[in-house]
Amino acid sequence: MNYEDAVASQPENLESTRGRVREGLAAGDLAAWRAGTLAVVAMGAGSHASWALVDSMRRKGRRAVSVESSALLEDAPPSAFADSFVLVSEGGRSSETVGAASRLEQGVRLGLTNVADSPLARAVDLSVTVGHGEDSPVYTVGYTATLQAFGILADELGAGDPEEDFAALPDQMRTVLAKSAGKMADLAARVSGLGSLDFVGRGSSYASASEAALLFREATRTPTAAFETRQYLHGPMESLGVDRGCVVFGDGREVELARYVAARGLPVVLLTSAPVPEQDGLVVVPVPPVAPVSRAVLEIVPVQQLAGGVARERGLGIDGFVYRQDDTKLPE
Repeated sequence: MNYEDAVASQPENLESTRGRVREGLAAGDLAAWRAGTLAVVAMGAGSHASWALVDSMRRKGRRAVSVESSALLEDAPPSAFADSFVLVSEGGRSSETVGAASRLEQGVRLGLTNVADSPLARAVDLSVTVGHGEDSPVYTVGYTATLQAFGILADELGAGDPEEDFAALPDQMRTVLAKSAGKMADLAARVSGLGSLDFVGRGSSYASASEAALLFREATRTPTAAFETRQYLHGPMESLGVDRGCVVFGDGREVELARYVAARGLPVVLLTSAPVPEQDGLVVVPVPPVAPVSRAVLEIVPVQQLAGGVARERGLGIDGFVYRQDDTKLPE
């Protein structure tokens, strides 16, 4: 699926996958994942999405951590990380994630994948198929579908936000897509001239910052970095300069940060549900005031549009990767 079609198809995809994920979770006994520390294990986009689940569960007082799959391949015993594990791989062929599953004890491995008959699905105790179908080469559909699946999982484990309304999410995304399209198209020309971008957020929005940084590296070949908001204030922002920009997600300290950077003549994009007026250098993208996981889903949509616009400005087709590694995916 080409990139633009994939971005546009996400509302319908959220509708079709929501029930499928709930059915998959209902088919298994989730007792092993209801207590103790839960680890979300993934690489790439799945790893970035995991921060939204971790944030949601921590808000409910449940211990949860995000762990890169490769960390579980080291010498430390898996029990040092968590009591139960959710392993995520869109295609189910991530060599590190499948390898991590093989090191874990039986009975505590829940797999989340797009492909029912995949190496990961065969390596875990309970496999839940998101089933979103075809994705763009640079993940879009799979990322938002995984976020929604995380939110549903949190609900099923009794650690979700009661304000989450995944039935309303597709229409909310349609609205965001429509309202942000023109602004992102206009902004693309300016952003395409920047040498690097910093992405900043906290809580569930750290998922957005991390994924946005990856998305821009993959789709536009732009050097990027992602930071938690408060960490960004402690030195990393010192590299900002005239050819560099900043994309900020949030309603609190993030608003002050965005205004501060813009006042110094540097380009800033702020995705927020706060009523913030634009100023010279500051572009404000409204995001609906929704619960954390839904917010992470909606925040990434304008960034996907912007990345597509920047790629077009640079004459890039978002159709694959320049650097391919032969040891990151297992055979089907």
